[in-house]
Amino acid sequence: MKRGVIVVAMLLGLALAQSQPQIVRWGEYTVRIESRSPTESLLRIIRADRTQVEIRGVRFETQLVELTGQEPRELWINENSGGTNCCTTAYFFTQERSFRNMLIYYGRSTGILELRDVNGDKIPEVIVGTDVFADFGGLPRAVYPRLTYLLGWDGVRYVDVTARYPTLGFSTLSFYRQSLESALKTGDGVGARSAALGYYARGLINGQAAEARDWISKNTPAEVRRWLFDLEGEVLRALYADLGCRLTVSYSKVLPPKPVCAN
Repeated sequence: MKRGVIVVAMLLGLALAQSQPQIVRWGEYTVRIESRSPTESLLRIIRADRTQVEIRGVRFETQLVELTGQEPRELWINENSGGTNCCTTAYFFTQERSFRNMLIYYGRSTGILELRDVNGDKIPEVIVGTDVFADFGGLPRAVYPRLTYLLGWDGVRYVDVTARYPTLGFSTLSFYRQSLESALKTGDGVGARSAALGYYARGLINGQAAEARDWISKNTPAEVRRWLFDLEGEVLRALYADLGCRLTVSYSKVLPPKPVCAN
């Protein structure tokens, strides 16, 4: 009997320990994360005992980062739903000129990669990844081209500024061209198609599409060119819609917002 009581007491104590909320102080605000089950958590941003925003998700991580060049620092919340190839959503909030949401980035199997001041103005840009070409054109998910965007703060909102900095290491064409050349030398047809797609898409994102298309037309076998250019319309449509599906701002008290686009 005593042994059973001890086991029950231990389990009860563990349950109580797991249910203790995580508290993060953010100036006059408190971030409170409550784990309600292995698959559900609730994050609330509170001021003076009043909830300003609540976010439902699975697992949350928070950190304070400087995004505007003015104190206090901004709040970065990353929600991860777990599972294979899924799913991250990043939320950024500021107190500058009143509390508000600055950015929500729906990263799916990728997300925020880095904060980096690329132009020396002491306000970091946000480097984000996209899985827009996962399961695209018959390519195996394991080899789809990983692409990035650069988001910059224009004083009002985050906008795509990737094409302004085409020579930066994360956004050059050279990586995919080298990968394409290597795949062609080894006879890796799948790798060649993936690299050709990455090279052309990188050119589109950077504003260097003509250069990329011209090089592919002159330096790849007919089967690679035919595969890529037969899909050209789908590539353009996918990239055109991509950031619009991932990048948003919300003034709602309850998040996450409804998806802008399916998948």
